[in-house]
Amino acid sequence: MTTEPTTQPRRRTGRAAALAAFLWSLLALPIGLWQLLDPAGGPFSHELYDPTFRLPDAVPAWAGPAALIAAGVLGLLAARARPGMWPLTAGYAAVFGLVLTTTSPIAFAGYICAFFVPVLIAAAPVLLARGAIGRLVAAAAVAALLVVLGVTGVVDYAAVGAFLKMFGGRFAEISLYMLVQTWIIAGGAIWTALTLALVLNGREGRPAPAWLAPDRAARWGRTASWIAFACALPYGLTRLTWLTPWAWIGGPIDSSLIDPATRVWGLCLGFAALGGGVLCLGMTYSWGTRWPFWMPAVKGRPVPPKVAIVPASIVAALFTFVSVPFVTMAIRHDGLELVWAFPFYVWGPALGAATLAYAIRRGVVTAR
Repeated sequence: MTTEPTTQPRRRTGRAAALAAFLWSLLALPIGLWQLLDPAGGPFSHELYDPTFRLPDAVPAWAGPAALIAAGVLGLLAARARPGMWPLTAGYAAVFGLVLTTTSPIAFAGYICAFFVPVLIAAAPVLLARGAIGRLVAAAAVAALLVVLGVTGVVDYAAVGAFLKMFGGRFAEISLYMLVQTWIIAGGAIWTALTLALVLNGREGRPAPAWLAPDRAARWGRTASWIAFACALPYGLTRLTWLTPWAWIGGPIDSSLIDPATRVWGLCLGFAALGGGVLCLGMTYSWGTRWPFWMPAVKGRPVPPKVAIVPASIVAALFTFVSVPFVTMAIRHDGLELVWAFPFYVWGPALGAATLAYAIRRGVVTAR
Protein backbone atom coordinates (compact mmCIF):
# COMPACT_ATOMS: atom_id res chain seq x y z
CA MET A 1 0.00 0.00 0.00
CA THR A 2 1.37 3.40 -0.97
CA THR A 3 0.39 6.92 -0.13
CA GLU A 4 1.02 10.08 -2.07
CA PRO A 5 3.41 12.55 -0.50
CA THR A 6 1.82 15.62 0.97
CA THR A 7 3.37 18.91 1.93
CA GLN A 8 4.16 19.32 5.60
CA PRO A 9 4.74 23.04 6.08
CA ARG A 10 6.92 23.94 8.98
CA ARG A 11 4.54 25.64 11.36
CA ARG A 12 7.43 26.94 13.42
CA THR A 13 8.64 28.89 10.37
CA GLY A 14 5.12 30.20 9.78
CA ARG A 15 4.84 31.37 13.39
CA ALA A 16 8.25 33.07 13.13
CA ALA A 17 7.17 34.87 9.95
CA ALA A 18 3.91 35.97 11.59
CA LEU A 19 5.77 37.29 14.65
CA ALA A 20 8.26 39.10 12.43
CA ALA A 21 5.41 40.67 10.43
CA PHE A 22 3.75 41.81 13.68
CA LEU A 23 6.95 43.41 15.01
CA TRP A 24 7.66 44.98 11.61
CA SER A 25 4.17 46.51 11.62
CA LEU A 26 4.76 47.92 15.10
CA LEU A 27 7.83 49.76 13.80
CA ALA A 28 5.75 51.30 11.01
CA LEU A 29 3.94 53.43 13.62
CA PRO A 30 6.93 55.38 15.02
CA ILE A 31 8.54 55.67 11.57
CA GLY A 32 5.34 57.09 10.11
CA LEU A 33 4.93 59.45 13.08
CA TRP A 34 8.53 60.60 12.70
CA GLN A 35 7.93 61.61 9.09
CA LEU A 36 4.54 63.12 9.93
CA LEU A 37 5.81 65.27 12.81
CA ASP A 38 9.14 66.21 11.20
CA PRO A 39 8.50 66.50 7.44
CA ALA A 40 11.87 68.18 6.78
CA GLY A 41 13.99 65.82 8.87
CA GLY A 42 12.14 62.53 8.49
CA PRO A 43 13.62 59.45 6.78
CA PHE A 44 11.63 60.10 3.60
CA SER A 45 13.02 63.64 3.28
CA HIS A 46 16.69 62.62 3.40
CA GLU A 47 19.01 63.87 0.68
CA LEU A 48 19.61 60.29 -0.47
CA TYR A 49 15.93 59.41 -0.70
CA ASP A 50 14.95 59.03 -4.35
CA PRO A 51 11.57 57.28 -4.50
CA THR A 52 10.87 54.94 -7.37
CA PHE A 53 7.33 56.23 -7.71
CA ARG A 54 6.70 59.82 -6.72
CA LEU A 55 3.34 61.00 -5.43
CA PRO A 56 1.62 63.72 -7.47
CA ASP A 57 2.20 67.28 -6.24
CA ALA A 58 -1.51 67.57 -5.50
CA VAL A 59 -1.23 64.93 -2.74
CA PRO A 60 -0.61 66.63 0.63
CA ALA A 61 2.69 65.90 2.40
CA TRP A 62 0.95 64.27 5.35
CA ALA A 63 -0.79 61.65 3.20
CA GLY A 64 2.28 59.43 2.76
CA PRO A 65 3.22 59.06 6.44
CA ALA A 66 -0.45 58.75 7.37
CA ALA A 67 -0.79 55.87 4.90
CA LEU A 68 2.30 54.25 6.42
CA ILE A 69 0.79 54.46 9.90
CA ALA A 70 -2.46 52.96 8.59
CA ALA A 71 -0.49 50.18 6.90
CA GLY A 72 1.21 49.48 10.22
CA VAL A 73 -2.12 49.21 12.03
CA LEU A 74 -3.56 46.93 9.35
CA GLY A 75 -0.33 44.92 9.35
CA LEU A 76 -0.80 44.09 13.03
CA LEU A 77 -3.99 42.30 12.00
CA ALA A 78 -2.64 40.90 8.73
CA ALA A 79 0.21 39.23 10.61
CA ARG A 80 -2.40 36.85 12.04
CA ALA A 81 -3.99 36.17 8.64
CA ARG A 82 -5.39 32.77 7.77
CA PRO A 83 -4.23 30.82 4.69
CA GLY A 84 -7.07 32.13 2.53
CA MET A 85 -5.93 35.72 3.15
CA TRP A 86 -2.53 35.29 1.50
CA PRO A 87 -3.37 37.89 -1.23
CA LEU A 88 -3.33 40.56 1.50
CA THR A 89 0.13 39.58 2.75
CA ALA A 90 1.30 39.26 -0.87
CA GLY A 91 0.14 42.83 -1.43
CA TYR A 92 2.29 44.00 1.50
CA ALA A 93 5.25 42.11 0.04
CA ALA A 94 4.77 43.74 -3.37
CA VAL A 95 4.26 47.28 -2.06
CA PHE A 96 7.13 47.33 0.43
CA GLY A 97 9.37 44.99 -1.52
CA LEU A 98 9.05 46.49 -4.99
CA VAL A 99 7.30 49.87 -4.84
CA LEU A 100 8.66 51.67 -1.77
CA THR A 101 12.25 50.43 -2.01
CA THR A 102 15.07 52.61 -3.35
CA THR A 103 18.57 51.96 -4.68
CA SER A 104 20.22 53.13 -1.45
CA PRO A 105 20.39 49.69 0.23
CA ILE A 106 22.11 47.99 -2.70
CA ALA A 107 24.63 50.83 -3.09
CA PHE A 108 25.38 50.72 0.63
CA ALA A 109 25.71 46.92 0.65
CA GLY A 110 28.01 47.04 -2.37
CA TYR A 111 30.40 49.48 -0.76
CA ILE A 112 30.42 47.52 2.49
CA CYS A 113 31.34 44.33 0.59
CA ALA A 114 34.01 46.16 -1.41
CA PHE A 115 35.41 47.53 1.84
CA PHE A 116 36.16 44.00 3.06
CA VAL A 117 37.70 42.73 -0.20
CA PRO A 118 41.25 43.90 0.73
CA VAL A 119 40.87 42.26 4.13
CA LEU A 120 39.86 38.96 2.52
CA ILE A 121 42.75 39.17 0.04
CA ALA A 122 45.20 39.70 2.90
CA ALA A 123 43.68 36.82 4.87
CA ALA A 124 43.57 34.40 1.91
CA PRO A 125 47.20 33.16 2.21
CA VAL A 126 46.63 32.33 5.87
CA LEU A 127 43.40 30.46 5.11
CA LEU A 128 44.96 28.52 2.26
CA ALA A 129 48.08 27.51 4.23
CA ARG A 130 48.26 23.93 5.53
CA GLY A 131 48.97 23.25 9.19
CA ALA A 132 49.66 25.56 12.12
CA ILE A 133 53.26 26.28 11.09
CA GLY A 134 52.16 27.02 7.53
CA ARG A 135 49.56 29.50 8.74
CA LEU A 136 52.10 31.22 11.00
CA VAL A 137 54.55 31.56 8.11
CA ALA A 138 51.79 32.89 5.84
CA ALA A 139 50.68 35.41 8.47
CA ALA A 140 54.27 36.61 8.95
CA ALA A 141 54.71 36.95 5.18
CA VAL A 142 51.51 38.99 4.84
CA ALA A 143 52.52 41.25 7.75
CA ALA A 144 55.98 41.77 6.23
CA LEU A 145 54.46 42.60 2.85
CA LEU A 146 52.15 45.18 4.43
CA VAL A 147 55.10 46.80 6.20
CA VAL A 148 57.11 46.92 2.97
CA LEU A 149 54.18 48.45 1.09
CA GLY A 150 53.96 51.17 3.74
CA VAL A 151 57.70 51.88 3.92
CA THR A 152 58.08 52.10 0.15
CA GLY A 153 55.06 54.38 -0.14
CA VAL A 154 53.08 52.02 -2.34
CA VAL A 155 50.34 52.19 0.29
CA ASP A 156 49.82 55.46 2.17
CA TYR A 157 48.52 54.28 5.50
CA ALA A 158 47.89 57.87 6.62
CA ALA A 159 45.58 58.28 3.63
CA VAL A 160 43.95 54.96 4.43
CA GLY A 161 43.34 56.13 8.00
CA ALA A 162 41.85 59.41 6.75
CA PHE A 163 39.58 57.48 4.39
CA LEU A 164 38.41 55.18 7.17
CA LYS A 165 37.65 58.20 9.33
CA MET A 166 35.69 59.82 6.53
CA PHE A 167 33.89 56.56 5.77
CA GLY A 168 32.95 56.07 9.41
CA GLY A 169 31.70 59.64 9.70
CA ARG A 170 29.55 59.29 6.61
CA PHE A 171 28.21 55.99 7.88
CA ALA A 172 27.18 57.67 11.13
CA GLU A 173 25.46 60.47 9.21
CA ILE A 174 23.24 58.17 7.17
CA SER A 175 22.79 55.37 9.72
CA LEU A 176 19.20 56.23 10.68
CA TYR A 177 18.19 56.68 7.06
CA MET A 178 19.77 53.35 6.11
CA LEU A 179 18.07 51.63 9.04
CA VAL A 180 14.69 52.76 7.70
CA GLN A 181 15.64 51.61 4.20
CA THR A 182 16.68 48.26 5.66
CA TRP A 183 13.34 48.09 7.46
CA ILE A 184 11.52 48.52 4.14
CA ILE A 185 13.56 45.77 2.46
CA ALA A 186 13.05 43.54 5.50
CA GLY A 187 9.32 44.16 5.21
CA GLY A 188 9.27 42.85 1.67
CA ALA A 189 11.16 39.73 2.75
CA ILE A 190 9.05 39.15 5.87
CA TRP A 191 5.71 39.51 4.10
CA THR A 192 6.95 37.26 1.29
CA ALA A 193 7.92 34.60 3.84
CA LEU A 194 4.53 34.89 5.54
CA THR A 195 2.75 34.62 2.19
CA LEU A 196 4.65 31.45 1.34
CA ALA A 197 3.86 30.00 4.76
CA LEU A 198 0.14 30.73 4.30
CA VAL A 199 0.11 29.20 0.83
CA LEU A 200 1.82 26.04 2.10
CA ASN A 201 -0.50 25.82 5.09
CA GLY A 202 -3.39 25.92 2.64
CA ARG A 203 -2.01 22.79 0.93
CA GLU A 204 -2.23 20.46 3.92
CA GLY A 205 -3.44 17.03 2.91
CA ARG A 206 -2.85 17.66 -0.80
CA PRO A 207 -0.14 15.99 -2.93
CA ALA A 208 3.20 17.77 -2.85
CA PRO A 209 4.39 19.32 -6.13
CA ALA A 210 6.88 17.12 -7.97
CA TRP A 211 9.45 19.89 -8.10
CA LEU A 212 9.83 19.67 -4.32
CA ALA A 213 11.51 16.28 -4.64
CA PRO A 214 15.26 16.54 -3.82
CA ASP A 215 16.38 15.00 -7.12
CA ARG A 216 14.26 17.42 -9.13
CA ALA A 217 15.41 20.34 -6.98
CA ALA A 218 19.04 19.40 -7.62
CA ARG A 219 18.48 19.78 -11.37
CA TRP A 220 16.63 23.08 -11.47
CA GLY A 221 18.71 24.41 -8.58
CA ARG A 222 21.92 23.83 -10.55
CA THR A 223 20.50 25.82 -13.47
CA ALA A 224 19.43 28.64 -11.14
CA SER A 225 22.88 28.72 -9.51
CA TRP A 226 24.66 29.10 -12.83
CA ILE A 227 22.24 31.81 -13.94
CA ALA A 228 22.94 33.70 -10.70
CA PHE A 229 26.68 33.26 -11.27
CA ALA A 230 26.39 34.59 -14.83
CA CYS A 231 24.58 37.69 -13.56
CA ALA A 232 27.69 38.68 -11.59
CA LEU A 233 29.93 38.66 -14.67
CA PRO A 234 28.92 41.85 -16.54
CA TYR A 235 29.78 44.27 -13.74
CA GLY A 236 32.74 42.31 -12.35
CA LEU A 237 34.46 41.84 -15.69
CA THR A 238 33.79 45.44 -16.68
CA ARG A 239 35.58 46.63 -13.56
CA LEU A 240 38.53 44.34 -14.27
CA THR A 241 39.13 46.25 -17.51
CA TRP A 242 40.37 49.06 -15.24
CA LEU A 243 43.54 46.99 -14.88
CA THR A 244 44.17 47.41 -18.62
CA PRO A 245 44.69 50.41 -20.91
CA TRP A 246 41.23 49.69 -22.33
CA ALA A 247 39.10 50.71 -19.37
CA TRP A 248 35.39 50.46 -20.01
CA ILE A 249 32.21 51.30 -18.17
CA GLY A 250 29.17 51.91 -20.30
CA GLY A 251 31.67 52.76 -23.05
CA PRO A 252 35.45 53.21 -23.44
CA ILE A 253 37.13 55.70 -21.10
CA ASP A 254 40.63 57.11 -20.90
CA SER A 255 42.47 55.15 -18.19
CA SER A 256 44.54 58.22 -17.36
CA LEU A 257 41.36 59.88 -16.12
CA ILE A 258 40.89 57.25 -13.40
CA ASP A 259 42.89 58.21 -10.33
CA PRO A 260 44.46 55.40 -8.24
CA ALA A 261 41.96 55.68 -5.39
CA THR A 262 38.99 55.40 -7.76
CA ARG A 263 40.68 52.52 -9.58
CA VAL A 264 41.22 50.56 -6.35
CA TRP A 265 37.71 51.23 -5.09
CA GLY A 266 36.18 50.23 -8.42
CA LEU A 267 38.23 47.04 -8.57
CA CYS A 268 37.15 46.13 -5.04
CA LEU A 269 33.54 46.52 -6.13
CA GLY A 270 34.20 44.33 -9.15
CA PHE A 271 35.90 41.61 -7.11
CA ALA A 272 33.03 41.74 -4.60
CA ALA A 273 30.54 41.13 -7.42
CA LEU A 274 32.58 38.23 -8.84
CA GLY A 275 33.09 36.75 -5.39
CA GLY A 276 29.35 36.89 -4.79
CA GLY A 277 28.80 35.13 -8.10
CA VAL A 278 31.16 32.31 -7.14
CA LEU A 279 29.34 31.90 -3.82
CA CYS A 280 26.12 31.38 -5.79
CA LEU A 281 27.64 28.15 -7.11
CA GLY A 282 27.99 26.91 -3.55
CA MET A 283 24.24 26.30 -3.63
CA THR A 284 24.79 23.36 -5.99
CA TYR A 285 28.34 22.02 -5.48
CA SER A 286 29.88 19.93 -2.71
CA TRP A 287 31.83 22.80 -1.14
CA GLY A 288 28.46 24.31 -0.26
CA THR A 289 27.62 21.30 1.89
CA ARG A 290 31.05 20.53 3.39
CA TRP A 291 33.64 23.07 4.47
CA PRO A 292 36.55 23.16 2.00
CA PHE A 293 40.11 22.20 2.96
CA TRP A 294 41.27 25.77 3.49
CA MET A 295 38.83 26.41 6.35
CA PRO A 296 40.81 25.70 9.53
CA ALA A 297 39.14 23.80 12.36
CA VAL A 298 35.99 23.00 10.34
CA LYS A 299 37.39 21.61 7.07
CA GLY A 300 35.58 18.51 5.88
CA ARG A 301 32.69 18.96 8.30
CA PRO A 302 29.11 19.48 7.07
CA VAL A 303 28.13 23.10 6.56
CA PRO A 304 25.14 23.91 8.78
CA PRO A 305 22.33 24.60 6.27
CA LYS A 306 21.37 27.96 7.78
CA VAL A 307 24.94 29.23 7.37
CA ALA A 308 24.30 29.21 3.62
CA ILE A 309 20.53 29.66 3.51
CA VAL A 310 20.20 32.76 5.71
CA PRO A 311 22.75 35.04 3.97
CA ALA A 312 21.77 33.76 0.52
CA SER A 313 18.10 34.48 1.26
CA ILE A 314 18.95 37.99 2.46
CA VAL A 315 20.97 38.74 -0.67
CA ALA A 316 18.31 37.21 -2.93
CA ALA A 317 15.63 39.37 -1.31
CA LEU A 318 17.80 42.48 -1.54
CA PHE A 319 18.59 41.95 -5.22
CA THR A 320 14.99 41.12 -6.12
CA PHE A 321 13.44 44.05 -4.29
CA VAL A 322 15.88 46.69 -5.56
CA SER A 323 15.49 45.56 -9.18
CA VAL A 324 12.49 47.78 -9.90
CA PRO A 325 13.95 50.99 -8.39
CA PHE A 326 17.31 50.24 -9.99
CA VAL A 327 15.89 49.90 -13.50
CA THR A 328 13.70 52.96 -12.90
CA MET A 329 16.73 54.96 -11.78
CA ALA A 330 18.72 53.85 -14.83
CA ILE A 331 15.96 54.94 -17.18
CA ARG A 332 15.33 58.19 -15.30
CA HIS A 333 19.00 59.19 -15.47
CA ASP A 334 19.62 57.90 -19.00
CA GLY A 335 21.98 55.18 -17.79
CA LEU A 336 20.60 52.19 -19.66
CA GLU A 337 23.97 50.40 -19.50
CA LEU A 338 23.22 49.84 -15.80
CA VAL A 339 20.25 47.66 -16.76
CA TRP A 340 22.51 44.96 -18.21
CA ALA A 341 25.52 45.64 -15.94
CA PHE A 342 23.41 45.01 -12.82
CA PRO A 343 20.76 42.42 -13.80
CA PHE A 344 19.25 42.25 -10.33
CA TYR A 345 15.85 41.44 -11.88
CA VAL A 346 17.33 38.05 -12.89
CA TRP A 347 20.05 37.66 -10.28
CA GLY A 348 17.74 37.97 -7.26
CA PRO A 349 15.06 35.47 -8.37
CA ALA A 350 17.73 33.05 -9.65
CA LEU A 351 19.61 33.15 -6.35
CA GLY A 352 16.33 32.76 -4.49
CA ALA A 353 15.47 29.66 -6.54
CA ALA A 354 18.98 28.23 -6.03
CA THR A 355 18.66 28.80 -2.28
CA LEU A 356 15.27 27.09 -2.18
CA ALA A 357 16.69 24.09 -4.07
CA TYR A 358 19.61 23.97 -1.62
CA ALA A 359 17.18 24.03 1.30
CA ILE A 360 15.23 21.15 -0.25
CA ARG A 361 18.39 19.11 -0.80
CA ARG A 362 19.57 19.74 2.76
CA GLY A 363 16.18 18.71 4.18
CA VAL A 364 15.24 22.15 5.51
CA VAL A 365 12.23 22.25 3.16
CA THR A 366 10.63 18.82 2.95
CA ALA A 367 7.78 17.11 1.16
CA ARG A 368 6.34 13.98 2.70
